[in-house]
Amino acid sequence: MKKTWLYSMIGALLFTMTFGLSTADASSSKQDRLIVNLTADTSVGPYQIVDTDGQMYTYADRQSYEVAEQQFTAKWAIASKKVVGILASDYATESYQHNSFKGWSYTTPVGYSTNFNNSKYNDEISSIKTARKSSGTKVCYHKNGGEPCKTFGPGLDISYVGNGWNDQISYVIVYR
Repeated sequence: MKKTWLYSMIGALLFTMTFGLSTADASSSKQDRLIVNLTADTSVGPYQIVDTDGQMYTYADRQSYEVAEQQFTAKWAIASKKVVGILASDYATESYQHNSFKGWSYTTPVGYSTNFNNSKYNDEISSIKTARKSSGTKVCYHKNGGEPCKTFGPGLDISYVGNGWNDQISYVIVYR
């Protein structure tokens, strides 16, 4: 039994190395992601939402932000069900130490949150790739979602989180 399993795994590995995986065409899947570079000063408002088209919305108070966030996440939840193909970034948001997705990375799966304070990752995030099959990713300055906060749409490659947010993020939650 153990030898059969081992031979099966070796066969699968050789097949994958020879023919590659054909579950999704990487070139067409890559088109589903929008690369966003937030070079503008994002400290103008404590609450922001970045839609899947790259448009940024700013809110002065938490109540308005939370109402808008519910509307956006509902819209994104419907859109995420239409995503075709499978990529590693479908079911998790990747946070990166430096801009342009360099340095260490940390993965937060869909449906989970991460508190970075009291760790080497706290206040170190400069770029993010949001999960495509999610209802958005929320990042905040302080633990447990302490304000200010910003919510990104699914499937965005944020090559730079922007002035006012660079090296400030302590909390990430990826909505289902």
